[in-house]
Amino acid sequence: MSSATSDTGSQIKRIPVKEPTWKDLHDLKEAGESYDELLTRMIRRERDYRDWKMVVEIEEAGEFVAFDPDEILRDD
Repeated sequence: MSSATSDTGSQIKRIPVKEPTWKDLHDLKEAGESYDELLTRMIRRERDYRDWKMVVEIEEAGEFVAFDPDEILRDD
């Protein structure tokens, strides 16, 4: 049995997870949502969180310098 199949040109991969993890994923899934959609949503949230965390760390470190975008975009 192959662990990858073809679906309209896209390769489908199987990710082995333990049953408790699968149950947790299932609980997070919305009605009618595929696991691919769930994982895509989770990835997007994680990326947003990492971006937010980086901004917070920069603000806390005091390394953020405010700028005037009009001044930067102005032709000299």
